[in-house]
Amino acid sequence: MSTILRIDSFSETNLEERTELTFDYTVEALTLIVRSTEGYSDGQTIYVGQLSREGCESAVIASVVDETTINLVSALKLPHSCYEPVTAVLGGSIHIYRAPNTTGNVPGDDQFTVLTTRTIDPDQLSTYYRDSTGSSDFWYSYAYFNPVTNEETERSTPFRGDDFEHYASLAEIRKEAGFEKAYNLADSDVELQRRIAETEINASLSGAYTVPFNPVPAIINTLTIQLASAFLLIAAYGETSTNRQKRDSARKDIEAYKNRESVLTDDNGIAMTSSDTVTGWPGDPSPEAPRFFHMRDKF
Repeated sequence: MSTILRIDSFSETNLEERTELTFDYTVEALTLIVRSTEGYSDGQTIYVGQLSREGCESAVIASVVDETTINLVSALKLPHSCYEPVTAVLGGSIHIYRAPNTTGNVPGDDQFTVLTTRTIDPDQLSTYYRDSTGSSDFWYSYAYFNPVTNEETERSTPFRGDDFEHYASLAEIRKEAGFEKAYNLADSDVELQRRIAETEINASLSGAYTVPFNPVPAIINTLTIQLASAFLLIAAYGETSTNRQKRDSARKDIEAYKNRESVLTDDNGIAMTSSDTVTGWPGDPSPEAPRFFHMRDKF
């Protein structure tokens, strides 16, 4: 079993200063001319270019010469045009923490230890890490980290590892919602709506089928995309009639499979084996395993 972690490459908690180039940058040059160097300092990690876009690259400040001039430790590999953004961060790496799950509740901070350190992928929305031994037996958290100064941001809210293959990709959900080029929309926001959709599907169908589904039937993939994209649109634009209809249509289809009015089949068209008992991921509700929903949950 393994768990894939998707961490936002650029979170507001890590961003420190923003400015922009006022002259074109040529390859192999060690100097940047920017609008203002206020808030920038020697040894700081910066990113030149649109964050999470092709062509964005990192550098380290060797010295701040004056109000508009920055010298770099090493030259950038690509040319950059006037007005491209220059963004300073606390750290260009990510500390990934892990703690064992012993009670089903979030472990204390002292139970988390550093699992690994990853360098931020500057031209991607998310920086990925696969924990080859990961599962719901662990909790994860992360912080942005500066290996030179040993400074790091506050840790993220802990989250539980996965024990099953996700029912849809983040790219499929983005496309269905029309957010393929919404570069300011973090993968973590899309992933949250996917988790909510998967949880609702598992909770609804656990009385009729064994969940989580493995392998994932095509119809479950489709329903997850529809439901998660509806949640994403509602989160972005509110509960409009169109967004509500999209959500309710997916829920109606899920209800039909729950009540066995429709037959759930695998990719070969063979009816899937139904479950005679209520099951759920990571197991039936108990003091040691979390429920699908709690009274305090807000979506």
